[in-house]
Amino acid sequence: MKNPKLLPILIILISLLLFSSSSAQEYTRWHLPEGAIARFGKGRVKALAYFPDGTRLAVRSTIGLWIYDVRTGEALDLLTGDIWGDRAMAFSPDGNTVAVTSGSIVRLIDLHTMDEKDVLAGHRLQIYGLAFNPNGEILASGSSDGTIRLWDTDTGELLRILTGHTGFAELLTYSQDGKMLASAWSGHDNTIYLWDVHTGKLLRTITEHPSRISSIDFSADSLTLASASWNGEIHLWDVQTGERKQILTGHTIGVASAVYSRDGTTLVSGSRDKTIRLWEMPSGNLRRTLTGHLSAVRGVIYSPDGSTLASRGDDETVRLWDADTGKLLKTITGHTFLARSVAFSPDGRTFASSEMADYTIPLRDTQTGELLKIFVGHTDYVCSVIYSPDGNTLASGSWKGPIRVWDVQTGELLKTLIGHERGAPSLAYSSDSATLVSGGWDHTIRLWNVQTGQLLKTFAAQISGTNSGISLSPDGDTLAVGNDEHVIRLWDTRTGKIKATLKGHTRAVTSVAFSANNYLLASGSTDKTICLWHADTGELLLTFPEQSNSVKSIAFSPDRQTIASGTFGTLYMSDLATGKHIATLTGHADRVQSVAFSPDGKMLVSGGNEGTVMLWDLTRIRTNIELKK
Repeated sequence: MKNPKLLPILIILISLLLFSSSSAQEYTRWHLPEGAIARFGKGRVKALAYFPDGTRLAVRSTIGLWIYDVRTGEALDLLTGDIWGDRAMAFSPDGNTVAVTSGSIVRLIDLHTMDEKDVLAGHRLQIYGLAFNPNGEILASGSSDGTIRLWDTDTGELLRILTGHTGFAELLTYSQDGKMLASAWSGHDNTIYLWDVHTGKLLRTITEHPSRISSIDFSADSLTLASASWNGEIHLWDVQTGERKQILTGHTIGVASAVYSRDGTTLVSGSRDKTIRLWEMPSGNLRRTLTGHLSAVRGVIYSPDGSTLASRGDDETVRLWDADTGKLLKTITGHTFLARSVAFSPDGRTFASSEMADYTIPLRDTQTGELLKIFVGHTDYVCSVIYSPDGNTLASGSWKGPIRVWDVQTGELLKTLIGHERGAPSLAYSSDSATLVSGGWDHTIRLWNVQTGQLLKTFAAQISGTNSGISLSPDGDTLAVGNDEHVIRLWDTRTGKIKATLKGHTRAVTSVAFSANNYLLASGSTDKTICLWHADTGELLLTFPEQSNSVKSIAFSPDRQTIASGTFGTLYMSDLATGKHIATLTGHADRVQSVAFSPDGKMLVSGGNEGTVMLWDLTRIRTNIELKK
């Protein structure tokens, strides 16, 4: 059967398989939503899978499926659409079929005809695991309902249902002879289940695993099962008896994955200790340790021919290694962690963002998207960036570290501001660029002299913990602070005393913003509303219609006619006079944590939790709005 909704995605796949010229395109402009002119960041990496021919690598991210050339590391294409962002995906051994989950169903797509071969339905809840048997004739699907279903991949027939799991049937792997299926849950079940594929009978359970299980894999002879553990160990089990044969130690913290080479002579493991280790089998001796990832290694797999390894890390890089020598062949970058903060320069020519997973801050040209400069120095994820009004400096705060102030022209680190016990998710400059205000997770507001780095004032104030949680009035006299107590407090920056407490929201206030003329204050909340206040009197002027989800970010347009607000996956443009939505921008796959207008009001930049920054052409969007009226 064919599904017309999949046609655009399948056309993309056709071009991929025919080695189209898509690789020559600029990936920042691939498959953009309406109104967007560029996307920066490829999203967070969720899983890796080699194509069966071994020449391409599929990287499932939070925004879609990226396809890379293994030899060059070049991005060939991006497949977007709901089906590519779900829980599990598996390629058949012959390369003819890809199975992808969509909630509680499995879609089988023929990679040659581009037809949807079948939809496998029967699970009641979300499917977490997929695995083809070695000859590709049977597909196993595991669900959070605790069942495993075995399907005939040719007819779509349900062959049998395996029951007995006490947790999610999440981790699935077949023995190399295809006779057994092993399953486990990465939760707190700590149990491995071994099933007879032909009869569906539960052969045995392995209950002596000491910690949470992160991966399972059979040896080439199907006699041993390796399981990776959150306690840093790798356990080798006798499949026939269920007894433990060996424990491999050496990783200092949780092992995320452990898989055998096809010939069974090597076991490779990736760990949260940032290393990849290759173990000689069956002796268990450590053969080699690979280093290079800046943070935890979350997954590592062999290519089908066993010549290369692909690994993914929390540094959001994908690395390709020579499996024999351990040499790093390629590093695929551009995947990003959380784009929590974005900011335009005062002249609108550049914008900065905090999406980079290597703790750096990129500065890009607004018109071309060209990367102009990278600010390097943070040792943790950057959660807030802001330009000074004069455009000379850029301030940034990280999750745990100090605040840094940079020279925009040279990229030089000018000042390191140390004082917050934890990170500073909220920053604001005074209008004269002389003072920087920071809101920290240590429940303090701090005022700094930008020129000297001197701490001028500290006062206790709970903030909401977002980069939009504080806003300084244009005249510099008042600081608005949103918090989890459902209120907004207005502080006098000269005295450090509370001037007013604004009540109206029913849940945490996550974002606040002053208008450019000092008269209005807007606030967004997890109660899904936006409130408009008189900045001097604290009077509630207007409550906007409820948004689709919690409001995580908010900004006034320069002409004070429009408010932009970010929620889960959606940006709303609302008329300031009426509060009514005038445009809805979709394209982010997670919470929109930051939003900013360009100084001329013609562009909007937004940062999302899925790790991408979107640049929007508001002139085009407003033209479309007028045409639709």
